[in-house]
Amino acid sequence: MVLFCTSFWLSAQNLELPSDSIQKASVQTDSLLSHILQSDSLQSDTLRIFTDFRPLIPIDSLINYSRKFIGTPYRYGGKTEKGFDCSGFVYHVYKQFGIELPPSSRTQVEIGSPVAIDSVRKGDLLFFKGRNIKSSQIGHVAIVIDVSDTNDVQIIHSTRHGLKAEWLSQEEYFKKRYVTSRRLEFDDLKN
Repeated sequence: MVLFCTSFWLSAQNLELPSDSIQKASVQTDSLLSHILQSDSLQSDTLRIFTDFRPLIPIDSLINYSRKFIGTPYRYGGKTEKGFDCSGFVYHVYKQFGIELPPSSRTQVEIGSPVAIDSVRKGDLLFFKGRNIKSSQIGHVAIVIDVSDTNDVQIIHSTRHGLKAEWLSQEEYFKKRYVTSRRLEFDDLKN
């Protein structure tokens, strides 16, 4: 039973699933886990595996969904398809997959765990200084959508020139302003 549930979530990672399907699967899995956890025949190792279980976001679906907005105009405070600012775009994309993030890059940086830039993977968030490079405050956020064999990182983000996908190595402006990377963890998020 453990292998089946784990396999289901790992294979779902690469499927294009609408957010309502993911939510239904999550509810069904929660019900199944509740039933299994109430069983008297479980061993403690099995209980530990199920209580440590976290559903995975279908990252490739999230990335494909985010790419649909390339070219969308920048809009200060924007969180809709009419226009996004950087944090509004990240908020909008993750919300479509049942995860509600805080509204600003300064609060989004407090979610998840720090990850070294050479260890980031798809779905991680990169945070940058804003226009004032001398400031230590977070002013921009992007989603990692690809990592090359040479560890170059491709990001998608809303800039004042609109929503773009770019390789970090080719963007001096953002390379100089990079501050930290974060990996989202379900315990930190409001579902």
